[in-house]
Amino acid sequence: MHPRLRRQLKAHLAADETERPALRRLWREVEAEYLKADQDHAMLQRSLGLLADLARRPAEPVEPAEPAAKGPKVGAASLARLRRKLFERAPFAAFICDRKLEVLAWNDAAEHQFGHRGDEAVGRELAELLFPEGDRTSVRRELQGLIQRGEVDQSLRVASSRSGEARLDEWTVVPLPDRHGESLGAAILVREPFASDDRYAVAWQGTGDGLFDWDLRAEKLWLSDSWLQLVGLEKATGAPGDWLDRIHPADRDAVQAAVRAHLEGGSTRFESEHRLRHQGGDWRWVLTRAGAVRDATGKAIRLCGSMMDVSERRAAADRVVHDALHDPLTRLPNRSMFLDLMKRSFARTRRREGYAFAVLFLDLDHFKSVNDSLGHAAGDDLLVQTTRRLQTCLREGDTLARMGGDEFTVLVDDVKGVEDAQAVADRIRQATCLPFKIGSREVFSTVSVGVAVSSPAYSRPEDLLLDADTAMYRAKAQGRSRSVVFDGDLREREPQLLDLETDLRHALQRKEFRIQYLPVVEMASGRIQGLEALVRWAHPKRGMMAPDQFVPFAEETGLIVPIGRWLLQQAGRDLQRCRQAPSAGRLMLHVNLSSKQLLQGDLLENIDDVVKEHHLDPADLGLELTESVLRQSEDSPRRLAQLHGRGVRLLMDDFGAGSSSIRSLHQFECDSVKIDRSLFIGGAPRGEAPELVRTIMAVARDMGKPVVAEGVETVEQLRFLREVGCSAAQGYYFSPPIDGDAACALVERGARW
Repeated sequence: MHPRLRRQLKAHLAADETERPALRRLWREVEAEYLKADQDHAMLQRSLGLLADLARRPAEPVEPAEPAAKGPKVGAASLARLRRKLFERAPFAAFICDRKLEVLAWNDAAEHQFGHRGDEAVGRELAELLFPEGDRTSVRRELQGLIQRGEVDQSLRVASSRSGEARLDEWTVVPLPDRHGESLGAAILVREPFASDDRYAVAWQGTGDGLFDWDLRAEKLWLSDSWLQLVGLEKATGAPGDWLDRIHPADRDAVQAAVRAHLEGGSTRFESEHRLRHQGGDWRWVLTRAGAVRDATGKAIRLCGSMMDVSERRAAADRVVHDALHDPLTRLPNRSMFLDLMKRSFARTRRREGYAFAVLFLDLDHFKSVNDSLGHAAGDDLLVQTTRRLQTCLREGDTLARMGGDEFTVLVDDVKGVEDAQAVADRIRQATCLPFKIGSREVFSTVSVGVAVSSPAYSRPEDLLLDADTAMYRAKAQGRSRSVVFDGDLREREPQLLDLETDLRHALQRKEFRIQYLPVVEMASGRIQGLEALVRWAHPKRGMMAPDQFVPFAEETGLIVPIGRWLLQQAGRDLQRCRQAPSAGRLMLHVNLSSKQLLQGDLLENIDDVVKEHHLDPADLGLELTESVLRQSEDSPRRLAQLHGRGVRLLMDDFGAGSSSIRSLHQFECDSVKIDRSLFIGGAPRGEAPELVRTIMAVARDMGKPVVAEGVETVEQLRFLREVGCSAAQGYYFSPPIDGDAACALVERGARW
């Protein structure tokens, strides 16, 4: 909308509709704006849309229902003004129809263009008046659809004059709704787009779109200068081959079939997006729209239309699709694309008897030390160089992908047995055992590889990928720079790992896991505002095991996922029990989450089940994640967004430790920050790094994020945290980890500090 018209609308349309002088002034001002913009094609169309909008404000009430009598049905006085102000003086054909396409208004230019006088046109059905019999049904359907949906449409249409001459014109259809949004009809503007002396045709060519007019009887093709420029031609031969012979061989059959279908009446207009050969030798994507001019018998005699260069749009669309499925650093397929390729391979195993494939899960050994010592730029360089080496190890048909961080996967296609996959893994280990040149330094970064082969036992790509991941962690546990196949033989070769894994798997069945809780104390009131759940393992032989003694191995083997499910369910039950105390208030449950748990497929369903079963609000659940967990997968932001969508609260855990960065608070949408316990353990009155704590507090406060401090041991530390504005704290000063019964008793007696 033109700025001047927008200002006038804002000034006048807010006034009372019953104020007739104001509305009359608005009509005069709009007319003046229209006359000033007469030489601007786009402005004419916007003015038409504006006046159509004003038509929703008639002087008389508008009835949506159609009266039986013929004649104007859309507010007589309003239509009369609309006709006088726009249509009667317009240099182009214009008319108004009701929603059944019966003509209500017909201007002088329409009479001149189509040969029908106004009194002959008004009251007649538009399709019957202007279109050949064979086109009427499709025209009615299309125009009535536009009116019903309220869509403004600009297109080339072939209509017939009173003498029967077929003519190709540019039609602009503007639906007219009433004040309630109900469709009443449409205002239609019709122009001649190819008139050589028409300033609007000149403006159209000024856009750079190529125009063409194909005389089908004489086999002559007229091309505009802008069409020739589009393909780099200086002069045309006048033969149809100027266009058709330049179409890409892969597109030619489809284009010719679409042209043929349109000329034979199978479509109302021709539209095709295809490639054309530029004179320079490259290929350009073009969008071609055209309509046939037909004689009195309905036979196509001309094809006229326009062609637009859409190469940049196509390239941009291709880039968007590519970027969504590829890693930005290495340009390899990402996790989403790799899982899609695995799904296709699974489908192939069902179609082809004897077909199998394998997945290799790769992780760079000691990659973190490279990042920490040389910086992230060096780490990125190492990943790119590793990618190049890995690609040299693949067979034809194999696919390399990057999962995120320093993790890669390979889809080994069509294997005869595990030996084929192992051979690829061996080549990978040999290629990566040589040093990498990073800047002026030599860096050694070998690869640990896990191998899993498809079998009928697998039904989901994620399960096969998880087993390959588990095998990779086994390779690391055995000394790194080696490959391990996920199968039964592994258990025989690694009895110690087998014993620990077996005990870990049976621990859930034998109910050997325990949960202890650390109270989270609100600084302002000194009352307990939440409980952090910590898992312990009551091993039958080794006694009570702390998390650091078994959780890392549980993560390596993937057993952390079922353990995490159990912990969430049991902790939800304990929290519900503690909240029954009169003094409990609204307690929050804090649960730590590993990278595997974050990305597990049914995490959201598990959370939904716990919340529903224990009558919790999603905001009562706080999931604690470290920055390293969040950076292990490019899918982390997407999963965080899903958790936020559930209403769950997210906390950045262990913040202030060596691997944490202020940038992560901006990158990952966490609700709160937990200061790492290492900053307070030792008993120093203000902790080990008070200025760092102040900095974290200032940044978090500016971002509107509450801060929880871990590891508080003394009253002096508590006073310091209150001084700097910390929201909550936990640590041995308040309570050591305690079981569920003790936690409930602490809440019930209303403990305060």
